[in-house]
Amino acid sequence: MNVCHWNVSRKDGSMFGTAKYEAMLANKLSSEVGVSVQRIQRPESGIQSTMPFSWIFRYGSSDEDLIHATFQTIAPAAYFHRANNLVVTVHDLTPLVYPSEIRDFSLRFQWTLTPRSLEMADNIIAISEFTKQEIVRLTDVPASKINVVHQGIDHELYRPRPMEQSKRELGLDADTTYLLVVSSELEHKRIEKATSILERVRESSKDVRLIKAGYGEEMTGEHIINIGWVDEEKMPALYSAADVYLHPSEYEGFGLPVLEAMACGTPVVARDVASIPEIVGGCFDLVSPDATADEFAEAIWQYLEVEYPVHEAVERSKEFSWAKTAVDTLNVYREVLHRQNEPDSK
Repeated sequence: MNVCHWNVSRKDGSMFGTAKYEAMLANKLSSEVGVSVQRIQRPESGIQSTMPFSWIFRYGSSDEDLIHATFQTIAPAAYFHRANNLVVTVHDLTPLVYPSEIRDFSLRFQWTLTPRSLEMADNIIAISEFTKQEIVRLTDVPASKINVVHQGIDHELYRPRPMEQSKRELGLDADTTYLLVVSSELEHKRIEKATSILERVRESSKDVRLIKAGYGEEMTGEHIINIGWVDEEKMPALYSAADVYLHPSEYEGFGLPVLEAMACGTPVVARDVASIPEIVGGCFDLVSPDATADEFAEAIWQYLEVEYPVHEAVERSKEFSWAKTAVDTLNVYREVLHRQNEPDSK
């Protein structure tokens, strides 16, 4: 099977969520199921680094059996390059739900073309059942054309570590209680809620601080620690140093930080909304979709006052692995190629 991946990530770029998915999928397809993948990535700079020009000049096809566009906004490249057996991964459709988040003209143009271009794909991979429902709701792609393939996690890296050791490694105070949030400041992330939640928690426990990690703007507040972008190898220590992982987001295609926190045995407080219940299963009592700061704080206090059985979350996280992602993706490839070879498809 000759497979080509059209990746959204740039060569030597940061390993953000989608870049991690693209790298691990290609790696596991090769190491776990024996499928060699040619990856086409964008350069770090220059005209071909922009998505609209990449559609024309970067992404292409030759003699591949199948092309997999690993991010939804790559799909319009099919307008410019005939791709036999095209599979597209849709991570989420956030800009269609929160159009105010698109301030860049290029992104606006991409999302104008993306919904219709998804119809050109032979198959769509949705990274969660919730994302599949959103594709059906917001586009004209039929449910029969969509397969759910969850993202995974590297369990050799993301595993429980001693809290004291993790705090020491990160230069954190051993006696302070830490809440952790890993997020950008995009509207659907509702990161602004974290400040009022922290204030409510501190009404009962003054030694609590909030660590904000991830790209985007810094949060302001006397008891907030902004650490910005954290390299992948340090993330397990960060999760393990936290007493609770706080996830105030109201819209997620998957919620990879939630899964990473679970794999490290860190209690998660998040909304019962979007893909989150699909990921956590029955491990946590999620707060309501419209939960107030007081309701978030009450859920956090629950985990601060009672020792949480970490093995439940760790075991649940093991149901998601990059090896399983690769196997399930290969099954989609085979299904697409099988349909092509059926007599009535010619």
